[in-house]
Amino acid sequence: MPEETVLPSSPSPLDQTLAVLAAAYPGLRQTDPSKFGASLADVRLTPQRAARFAWAGYEVQVVVGHEDHFDRESPDSTALYREVRAHATLLVHQTVAVEGIGHVEWEMTNTRSEMVFPDACAVAVADQHDPRFAAAVLSTVGKALSYARLATEHAVDQARKAADEIRWESERPAGVSPRKWLRDKRTQRDATT
Repeated sequence: MPEETVLPSSPSPLDQTLAVLAAAYPGLRQTDPSKFGASLADVRLTPQRAARFAWAGYEVQVVVGHEDHFDRESPDSTALYREVRAHATLLVHQTVAVEGIGHVEWEMTNTRSEMVFPDACAVAVADQHDPRFAAAVLSTVGKALSYARLATEHAVDQARKAADEIRWESERPAGVSPRKWLRDKRTQRDATT
């Protein structure tokens, strides 16, 4: 009698999502609602259908919507889904050392000095106990962190360009139009990159 060969089954959407997140964001964890020793796959929501995740100084806020008929292509469909929104924030500690520009009566401290990055949105199955729901939430968290990475890279590039323009203004010869000087300098910079 020939031996039966068992074909390996493909990983579930949740397992695939966990593998990608572990590689891209090692140490990602859910911080609210917290449960000691819970795995990342055990996505938990507050009664307001919210959750918070943390990774490398970033915090990701997640909000899950009510059940709704998101399948607009098939009006007869009775399937329910939930919208998942997530956005990453990064606390900026160095704002205390920044001096104000111009006159103010007195300086005030910013109590929430953070950078907020664009929202990531997705649609998940309605059943919060379905592993596909957890996969959708975690995938949206990963997307929000990807947006934060892209925005941070863009901010670094913009800061470099702003520093160039400040330096160029200090180098501008007397009698040369500031607009023409900056336009020429930008053209030179863009030609070398």
